[in-house]
Amino acid sequence: MTTTLLLGTTGMLNAASAHAVARSDKAVLASRRADGFSFGADTLDTKLVRVAQSYDDEAAFLAALEPHAPFDVALTWIRPRAELLRAALDALVAPGGLLIEIMGSRSLLTGEDGAPSIATLRAEALGRQPDIVYAQVILGFVREGETSRWLNHEEISAAAIAQMEMPLPRRIAGVLEPWDAHPR
Repeated sequence: MTTTLLLGTTGMLNAASAHAVARSDKAVLASRRADGFSFGADTLDTKLVRVAQSYDDEAAFLAALEPHAPFDVALTWIRPRAELLRAALDALVAPGGLLIEIMGSRSLLTGEDGAPSIATLRAEALGRQPDIVYAQVILGFVREGETSRWLNHEEISAAAIAQMEMPLPRRIAGVLEPWDAHPR
């Protein structure tokens, strides 16, 4: 039985979530508004276990997820500096499971004192856990001639789906350079 965790995926990652659920026997959707969420397709919605919980209360959030673990696939979009929550979620992934973390472009920026970026720290930490397949998606932007724009939902989901199908340690969706050309 394949069990998938979906966290922070009801908006821009909706298509990626639907793809993950279609490949799963059971999917746990964790969101503050999970109770009202629907894909609009019974074949997907009947597989959903909705956990209406905010991860602002990390202890309660994790307690609500633990009965459904371990997860064979976890697709997550979490605010950058939720290190404790991220580390705790790692423990809920099944041996051999796939953890896909979606991160914003700023997750690659080093700290003011030269500290490693959150994306680098996560890659290093998960690299020491050989029984989890770890795949990042770093969200960049799209250059269109002399202008640029942020990625749209379809482009973001396409990168997440690509990580489900052929995981890479880090996949850049769009471009990150030159940074001074990013949308303002």
